[in-house]
Amino acid sequence: MDKNSFLGFSLVIIAIVFGIMFTDISFIAYLNVPSMFVVFVGTLGAVMMSYRYDVFINSIKNIKHAFSQKEVKLSSKIDECSELAQSVRNEGVLAAESYITADPFLQKSLDMLVDGLDDNKLEESLAKEIFLTRERNNSSIKVLNSFSELAPALGMIGTLIGLVAMLMNMDDPKSIGSAMAVALLTTLYGALMANCFSSPLAKKLSERSLEIYQHQSLVKDAVVCISKGENPRYTVEYIQTYLDHKYRK
Repeated sequence: MDKNSFLGFSLVIIAIVFGIMFTDISFIAYLNVPSMFVVFVGTLGAVMMSYRYDVFINSIKNIKHAFSQKEVKLSSKIDECSELAQSVRNEGVLAAESYITADPFLQKSLDMLVDGLDDNKLEESLAKEIFLTRERNNSSIKVLNSFSELAPALGMIGTLIGLVAMLMNMDDPKSIGSAMAVALLTTLYGALMANCFSSPLAKKLSERSLEIYQHQSLVKDAVVCISKGENPRYTVEYIQTYLDHKYRK
């Protein structure tokens, strides 16, 4: 699990728990089933209405990537592509056929290279693959952003429900407290869901998506350079532009 995600999630929970403890009010007082139902179930339903079933399910499954420790190291990928470029330069395209890699995208690129695709078709095919991968990742981000947008709105709806109940029972002082609790707690739950969970997760998935995009773009540029017969030194210099100057060799 990604340590930073786990630490951030833990800090959010600790901040909320300690904030409640310092109010000198029982933690149970902040647990209101009607409020939770309005916000969590209502938000879930609203988001499900916004997307097709398969898009929604895949997006929920992709949340796990926000906590994944796996990180694409561009410097290591540059070293691998440098080795590959030198091998093809020395031994020809057949060196790419026998090259073993654990990177699925690089393997697919090499298969296209070995199959003899011309430079333009190779670059076009890889660019399309990158674009569609980016679009699939963005779908997950959009779903999480929808949770962030709709949770506060459902919290406001719950607040209005609680206020209506309170105003309808002004002659019964005992009912005012419970109605007001529903009104305030729904707003609280909506704000917590949007700002402490779904929005940070969407940003983390966006970061992961950018890592994948940079990795695939680097591989595409390297394989296209190899296909064009560029000098390995030029190929390495070209793909090192993906790194900050201080990390370049």
